Amino acid sequence: MSTDKGYIKVYRDIRDHWIWNDADYLKAWVDLLMMVNHEDKQVLFDKKLITVRRGSRITSIRSLSARWGWSRGRVSRFLDMLERDRMIATRRDTKKTLINVINYGFYQSEPKTKKPRSRPQTEPQTEPQTEPQTEHKQYIIEDIKEDIKEEYMSSTFSENDDTDEEEGWGYE
Repeated sequence: MSTDKGYIKVYRDIRDHWIWNDADYLKAWVDLLMMVNHEDKQVLFDKKLITVRRGSRITSIRSLSARWGWSRGRVSRFLDMLERDRMIATRRDTKKTLINVINYGFYQSEPKTKKPRSRPQTEPQTEPQTEPQTEHKQYIIEDIKEDIKEEYMSSTFSENDDTDEEEGWGYE
């Protein structure tokens, strides 16, 4: 039994995506979403301490094959399909496969509360407040835009650099 706690967001429009039509693929995709880090995390790999970024995971084709009960070829073909559809990016070598879920931060982000969302109430209200003040609405919109931009920028990476230490590939 896994000791992972928490949740992931799954948007309803997944029902319109090709992955919805195959139960095995859908299960594997959701499993990948649950496997990747929800925050940056340091791991010891090959006697080196590596920071694996949010939305990324170091694994192997062999371990995914055992986990899902698939052949290694099927796992590899599935990961290739996800890459072609720009759902993930991978880096593979003889020891590991780094999986980076593209747009993880966009779909899994939670707005940060930097500014107050509503004014504190000093006395009880007789009428319920249905909408925040206009200036607070603007703060909320700006916060959400900033959060999405930060998450998107932290989860993107350059495909032109061949070094494993490239920050954007999910680990340092």
